[in-house]
Amino acid sequence: MKLWKLGSILLVAPLMWSLYGGSVQAQSDAELKELQKKATSYYDILYPNDTLKDWFTTNVGMERGDGPWQNLYKPVPLQMYWFPVRHYVKPDGTYYDQLLERYKPIECVKCHEEVTPGFVNDWRDSTHANLRKNARTTEKTQQIERLIGRDLKEVTCSDCHGKDHKELHMPTPATCGECHPQQVTEFMSEAERGRPNHIEGLAANVIPPWYPEMFRRGYPAAQFGCDLCHATDRCNICHSRHKFAAAEGRRPEACMSCHMGFDHPDAESYGESKMGYIYHMEGEHWDWEKPLAEVVPGKDYRTPTCQFCHFDQGNGKFAHNPVTKGVWRMGTVPPKGVEYKSSLKDYPFGINLPPLNYKLDVYSPDNKKRSEQWVAVCSKCHSPRFARLYRENLDNFMFEMWKLQDRAQSIVDDIAANDEFDVPIKERDIFPLGDILADALGPGLLGDAVYKAFKTTGGKVPVVGPILGLYGLFMTGKNNPSEIELTYANMWFGDKAHAWKGVAHGQQDIAWWYGAAKVYQGINNLESQAIALKRGKKVDEMLAAKGRKGAAGMIGGIIGIVAVIMFGAAMLKKRRDNR
Repeated sequence: MKLWKLGSILLVAPLMWSLYGGSVQAQSDAELKELQKKATSYYDILYPNDTLKDWFTTNVGMERGDGPWQNLYKPVPLQMYWFPVRHYVKPDGTYYDQLLERYKPIECVKCHEEVTPGFVNDWRDSTHANLRKNARTTEKTQQIERLIGRDLKEVTCSDCHGKDHKELHMPTPATCGECHPQQVTEFMSEAERGRPNHIEGLAANVIPPWYPEMFRRGYPAAQFGCDLCHATDRCNICHSRHKFAAAEGRRPEACMSCHMGFDHPDAESYGESKMGYIYHMEGEHWDWEKPLAEVVPGKDYRTPTCQFCHFDQGNGKFAHNPVTKGVWRMGTVPPKGVEYKSSLKDYPFGINLPPLNYKLDVYSPDNKKRSEQWVAVCSKCHSPRFARLYRENLDNFMFEMWKLQDRAQSIVDDIAANDEFDVPIKERDIFPLGDILADALGPGLLGDAVYKAFKTTGGKVPVVGPILGLYGLFMTGKNNPSEIELTYANMWFGDKAHAWKGVAHGQQDIAWWYGAAKVYQGINNLESQAIALKRGKKVDEMLAAKGRKGAAGMIGGIIGIVAVIMFGAAMLKKRRDNR
């Protein structure tokens, strides 16, 4: 595999995706048919060349991994369910063969009542098993029947898993797209915005070098959380199988199982806000069967949900694309408009590898438009003036956080420049894949400075801050990262995320005590640690100097004694000779 192709492919892929994306509201059977062609070509469009297909869609079972580092590791067996297109292995063995002998191919439900009764009960309660349960689903079913050219009494196991028991497969968005092309193409359009998004969840998981490095160090199962949370390019992340309920996908809990915790505490900040409490108190009485475009704020929902805010595309349209209005991109990309004093002023350091190759322009025409879209969404429940002031406050807050990150970055920059880490850099383990990154990516992608740093040190380089500095939260190397690097990583990636999400969702304690206050404390910790490290290096140098002086004196003394003895012996010998 030619890893040098990585950059060009990642640069071209978003352009290819944008040609096929778009949030479309289908108006006719002909338009749906066109969308169906795109939806059923899901992986061909998402991965438009042979290299990307080899990285992410060619089924290799458990033999190798994904992405550019696929030959450096083998996935854990559970990945056949997280990433089925790439890793699914059909069941075999005596038990499976016995089931096939006992049940006919058309007896899926009868068999699974014995094997997986929970699946069967979910399916029986689903719209798939009750296609005409109301006027809305009846109309939708008729539309789908025209689209696929056959009548439907129910959607059964074989419609999604295949009819051949020797070639059963896990359904993918391409499978869903045969009947639900509009939803799938809307979902595909996330790729237009670049990372972070759900569509590129697998790529975002396996391309960072710390992922294969963990496998190289013998910790594959430890990445369960990374794998499960990044298995996001599938419909059942929100519409859990085998019920696949639209109503379930409209509730905040559909988002909360992933959007919570250290780096994206959306569940906590929304759930503990005034909006969240109104939802918890009253949400059970809301009509979750109603499509979002028909929801009347204050009547159907007395407070917004994740989906009501993030799926809003403007002009009364809602789509399966929650990332179109994103501006701050998880708060990890340095923005323009800050007078950086640290190395952040040089970001992205010549790197030409998406998504590390740009500074964020919050006030670009596109991002101004997105901010206005947010004001329009918030104005459905609040006054436009309040909504605009709130949005401006959020932006100003984030600029303050980046000023603090710049201050923190300066502290660690200074420690790195003077190699004042508690364990010198040359005595540490490498940066993840540091021994091969330079040769694998080359100066064209890494930039000359970063390339030379990796090449000349064999990968023993301290990398802190956005975005490669995130390795500090994943690395298991000896003495790498050090304590001061961990303090910084926790501050900028975790504490700052809590601060931002708390403000964005109106949860004051998360904004302050679990966010901004932690950032301020982190700064002070960094300054104290830096002083201790500088003192420690000076003490080491003094001890080394005293050690050398003491050793020199001792050696000199020994030489003097030996000289006296030798001189005395020579004199004695001379006297004897004279006698």
